[in-house]
Amino acid sequence: MMKETLHAMETGALAEIGLLAFFFAFVLILIRVFLMTRQECEAARHMPLDDDLERPVHLDARNHRPL
Repeated sequence: MMKETLHAMETGALAEIGLLAFFFAFVLILIRVFLMTRQECEAARHMPLDDDLERPVHLDARNHRPL
């Protein structure tokens, strides 16, 4: 019965809505990434390896040492 119900449903509109939602989220993520500052990029770059969770590490762009 469930198989027939799912087969009878028209999911074309749902697929289009899902595609549009994914595309919208992807565009928002791209905008956020391109608007990041250099300090935010460096902090995000070192986040998986950073054990200090209390304060972010801000690195000097020239010599890659903490400020």
